[in-house]
Amino acid sequence: MSTEYSTRTGDSRRGSNWLSRRIVSSLWPNQRLRWTSEGVYYLIIWSVMLTIGLYQQVNLILLVAGLAAGPVIASIFVSAGMLSRLSVSRRTPAYVFSGEPLKIDYTLRNDRRWTAALALIADDVMTAVDRSLPGTRQLHSGVFFPQVPGRSQVEIRWEGTSPARGRYTFQPLDLATRAPFGLIERHVTLPVEDSLIVYPRVGQLTRRWHLHEREASQTRRGQRHDRSVQQDEYHGLRDYRPGDSPRWIHWRTSARLGQPMVKEFEQQHEQDLAVLIDPWLRRTQVDAKQREAVEEAIRFAATLCHETCRRPGRRLLLGWTGAVPGMRQGPASVKLLHELLSQLAMMKPSHEGGLAPLLDILPPATLREALFVVISTRPINLYEESEKSLRLSESSVRGMFARVTMLDVSRGDLEGMIQFGSSEPVQFVRNDDSPSVIGPAGALNGSERGS
Repeated sequence: MSTEYSTRTGDSRRGSNWLSRRIVSSLWPNQRLRWTSEGVYYLIIWSVMLTIGLYQQVNLILLVAGLAAGPVIASIFVSAGMLSRLSVSRRTPAYVFSGEPLKIDYTLRNDRRWTAALALIADDVMTAVDRSLPGTRQLHSGVFFPQVPGRSQVEIRWEGTSPARGRYTFQPLDLATRAPFGLIERHVTLPVEDSLIVYPRVGQLTRRWHLHEREASQTRRGQRHDRSVQQDEYHGLRDYRPGDSPRWIHWRTSARLGQPMVKEFEQQHEQDLAVLIDPWLRRTQVDAKQREAVEEAIRFAATLCHETCRRPGRRLLLGWTGAVPGMRQGPASVKLLHELLSQLAMMKPSHEGGLAPLLDILPPATLREALFVVISTRPINLYEESEKSLRLSESSVRGMFARVTMLDVSRGDLEGMIQFGSSEPVQFVRNDDSPSVIGPAGALNGSERGS
């Protein structure tokens, strides 16, 4: 008898505890309450009213104080129901360029049948994965949903400016409401996680760079004897310049004009390009100017890769120095461009490494034929670096140095070679012959993805 009674008593206690937990969880499912400033003032006035009524024993004041407690209690229960059966989705671009407009679409869906969702605020936070990269910071975004009727959804776009380069992750989204009276703000955390990569800022190469590039390439015109050049047809003639190979002289035209004329080949404008970046930064006593020099070098390398990938038909290689040098290469294409920009977005400054270890891992064909653009934040002596190399011979060094363009950011070599501010789209032809539009400082059209 006693055993049966105690068991029933335990069952009743467990049942009451289960019921109380269900009630609490239904009212506050992973939610947080916070008094608003209006709610604090309201609570102070209500407390003073109640105190005066109790002290003076004035029934009318006590009645008003009791009625005034109704909005507080209603705010607690109504706000809990306001956040029930709601779902939020986020749609972000797959990537964005630093400093360019960032657009994020938030969609709030209300699965309740009859009641609408009122005064809802979606607060979002984007945090850098690697906070050691310069300029990275938390980015807060948020949208306000005034009303979402039952069995419907509303989409609102947030627009801002993208942060510094790097990879960012979105924290769980915070959804809050102050309905119905604005006295209490109730929050709920929704696990809507996502990531975004911010590419380095990309500009446009100026006339100064193109003139510099043309002068460097002219020293190679008429000197290539590889099979690919011999198979291409020339597109015009020009005057003979010192250093041109006699193999490309058009003798019939030269005899008619009385001066040597040299064939110009289309392939000469599609010579392979190797962009080598040395993001060197001293270990200690680093100032803002030196950090900006690294970012300037990365921006120029990103712009150079972007401009090169606009012209299919040539190969592009990006190499970088560091404790462990690395490289990526391939035919100029959209896919390669994304790989190179992703690498530049996550690139860290380094006080270790040099150009010689990077030259040792480059393919032989690149060392033999490609044009080189070396971008560094410190002065580099190519002859000293070649002596440290384990692969370069004296003859290959002489041939390669004739194709190297050295740019020292610390000396201001990049001044006037790149400009920003234009957002006019340009045409880019992909390898599958389907055109895609890439802005000079913008993203590919149709690059957004759903969460």
